[in-house]
Amino acid sequence: MNPLATFARNDRCWCGAGIKYKQCHGAIRPLSIPGESITRDDGDGDVWIAPHTKVTINGLHISPNGVGLTLPTGRPEARPVDVPPAVKTLLDVSAPTEVLTLPVLGRHRFDLYEHAGFRSGHTGDRDLLADAISGLSVAVMHALAAMGRSRQSQPTVLWNDDTEATRLLGQTLLWADHVCVADRVFDAIVNDRSDDALADALAHQERLRPLVEAGVVVPVPQELGVAAQATAVEQMTARDLRRAALVDWVRLQLVVEGPTAREAMLVTARDDTERWPRFWLYSRRGGEATARASMFGRPLLGTYDPNHNYEPWRQQVLDQATAWYVQRLNERLVTGETFTADYLTASPFEARLLARKGALPHSPAHAAIWADIPVLPDADASTLARAAAEDEAVEDLRSKVRFAMRTARTLSESTDALTGLGEELAFAGRQLERKVRTERRWQAIVPGLVGAGGIALGAAGGLPGIAAGALGAISSLVPYRAALAERRRNAAYLFFIANRAKR
Repeated sequence: MNPLATFARNDRCWCGAGIKYKQCHGAIRPLSIPGESITRDDGDGDVWIAPHTKVTINGLHISPNGVGLTLPTGRPEARPVDVPPAVKTLLDVSAPTEVLTLPVLGRHRFDLYEHAGFRSGHTGDRDLLADAISGLSVAVMHALAAMGRSRQSQPTVLWNDDTEATRLLGQTLLWADHVCVADRVFDAIVNDRSDDALADALAHQERLRPLVEAGVVVPVPQELGVAAQATAVEQMTARDLRRAALVDWVRLQLVVEGPTAREAMLVTARDDTERWPRFWLYSRRGGEATARASMFGRPLLGTYDPNHNYEPWRQQVLDQATAWYVQRLNERLVTGETFTADYLTASPFEARLLARKGALPHSPAHAAIWADIPVLPDADASTLARAAAEDEAVEDLRSKVRFAMRTARTLSESTDALTGLGEELAFAGRQLERKVRTERRWQAIVPGLVGAGGIALGAAGGLPGIAAGALGAISSLVPYRAALAERRRNAAYLFFIANRAKR
């Protein structure tokens, strides 16, 4: 699949849902007309802001002091990077005296969780966990930075925050030595999310534990990475937003619903991995500011007025949404730089935006993410950890990837080449599975039984006879084990591991 091309309506959707594009991401469109009535009642913990969309009350984050008025400027503008106080504090933490390796930090991570009392089905001490995760986050940042400065080796590090780590690792054919993912536990602690959100974050990392402890998957504090280069994010975004053609293109990709009956605007980008829309709430001036208050008293979640002119606000929302999507991408790019990783997007919207920015890399990983790779993307963390530990097979796979891409000049050609390689290796993996099953029977089980018989017969001759029989049994297994060792050097062995794990 080529994310830069127009998707056919009847093709499988690019997101992997297994249904047609026209029934999935191709079906994203405004779900209501402006002012359409909301017929559903608000619940105890949620509010309907559109006929088909509700948000949790906690998700509104309305300040008790009011919401400041934002005057339209007539153009999209970069917003200041919001750095939580807890993250600001971490920026001033000194570098550790000893830089630990990623596998050591991975094992240490789960020890800290258990020490704080957080384990399956148990809620521990949040304050103790906050201290632990803060120190761990700083250590991870310095460990990745030290790897980037190393002259001995330059590992391949990828970064993505909206694709499941196991799928990303398998989809990219184990190309990366390390895959950085957003540290959801850090996010839950820093932003003081609910106990349920924290429990979900801990459970998610527990599922990745084999890969985290191997140092292959590295949870990184995204907000810390952005905060470390906040100025760079703002400057990069301001530069992008001065490019009229880029801004116009982004605005054309926005799917807009509203104003709704609750005076909300919902905006989604076409072909983005984030399917839930962002929303803006309208607040018209409802009173005069006083000397003691700089905020007007008009509440949010108002009532749609068909006689009111919402067009200036609609244009303001489009400007803000355009700036938000551009800045989100720049924050992800800068986070990658902070952690010495290349940002890899699985969003066609972002891939197209990167191409228009002139920042879409031509690399095997960026081609593989769009290829049709069998078996590996669906493997679990334990299987992928075992596959990643097969150093010779992984190196053979990377060599085959480089060879497959040697003549590819475009993203589409690279994707096609890696699709063909994936199918070839998956077929070889299935053949290997059948061959190993047969050889185990004839080269291991049968000779082993014969050898055991030799030992029994040799027992009649005392210890010399038993020793001779045992040596015969062991020697009968040598060809089988030698063949298996040779196959473990081949890339197809990785697909064999994944196939066998699914049985």
